[in-house]
Amino acid sequence: MTGLSLDVMLDILPKMLHAAWVTIEICALTIVFSVAMGFLLATVRLLGGRVSSTAVLCFVEFTRGVPQLVQIALIYFALPRLGLFLNEFWTGVTALTFIGAGYAVEIIRGAVQSLDNGQRENAVALGLSERQALFLVLYPQAIRRTLPPLTNELANVVKASALLSVISVNELMHVSHAIIFEEFIVYEVLIELAVLYVVIIGCLVALSRYLEERAKA
Repeated sequence: MTGLSLDVMLDILPKMLHAAWVTIEICALTIVFSVAMGFLLATVRLLGGRVSSTAVLCFVEFTRGVPQLVQIALIYFALPRLGLFLNEFWTGVTALTFIGAGYAVEIIRGAVQSLDNGQRENAVALGLSERQALFLVLYPQAIRRTLPPLTNELANVVKASALLSVISVNELMHVSHAIIFEEFIVYEVLIELAVLYVVIIGCLVALSRYLEERAKA
């Protein structure tokens, strides 16, 4: 086609919106699981022994150093070998969760360590254990500092969801490819694809700013 067709864009919109909803589901689950796993592993990094802390550090280096596409393919083919059979959707969520958690760990740990060490010492002096001091005193303050960098990294993970098309997850990129190759339309698909990703990322950023403002209040 030589020009953009509004009729074509309206015709493919339902498919694109359905794919966008699948992407939103994947991203929402990934964000929740990544942050939860990030706090869990950050706790191990901060309170664990040398062996457990080193194991978490190796996980972080792996997720940061290995291309995301390789990690997705590795999890897709490795899980069945381990006796864990997930469909493409949950395999994608699992892969992105590991990727997101790898970045969340160091952001959370860095936020905690940037706090005045006197707060931890005072909490321990008042009778709290190291774990109680971390969860009751340090984490509530560190959360405020994690929001901006964590949002940036999670936004990158959301964009990485496009890579799930290689394992046939019916998210935005996969559906877009299918429409392009089946119906031979390109520009209309790419425009809608870009707009939908901007909307999804924009909602994530807006939510982060809202939470940041609430945390400051």
